[in-house]
Amino acid sequence: MIHNVLVGFDGSGDSMKALDFALDLADRYSAKVSIINVSQSLGAMGTVPSDPSDSTTENLTSFARDITKIHEEILNKAIDHAKHVKPNLAVLPLLRQGDPAMEIINAVNEGHFDVVVVGHRGQEKGRMKELVLGKTSEKVAHTASCPVVIVK
Repeated sequence: MIHNVLVGFDGSGDSMKALDFALDLADRYSAKVSIINVSQSLGAMGTVPSDPSDSTTENLTSFARDITKIHEEILNKAIDHAKHVKPNLAVLPLLRQGDPAMEIINAVNEGHFDVVVVGHRGQEKGRMKELVLGKTSEKVAHTASCPVVIVK
């Protein structure tokens, strides 16, 4: 039985397809849906200054706030869509910071989800990035402790 569905959402077309699939699945089983959006931390982007008194620190702090705001808007878009499409479902937002695949895995472990739904490609573009970093959906599928549905 499915009671708790986690769906990864990054604003891409594939993540929107994954969201719609997750909503239909949750509706079928009267499950709740948690929508997760993950932004990379400044450290993961290699932009944390070595000297905290550096004049760039203020700019980086502002940049981090801007990035967080963008990800909040992406998550709000998904929540609004979910409530419009399936108004009777319980839908919860999860905003995380870090490596997308690892944060999805952490959310699975913390939230005891029955299934994870992710888009096939998401915001990841380019064959080289796939080869070097691996796709988020692939990492999640190989690491999650519950079934993972990858939506194309």
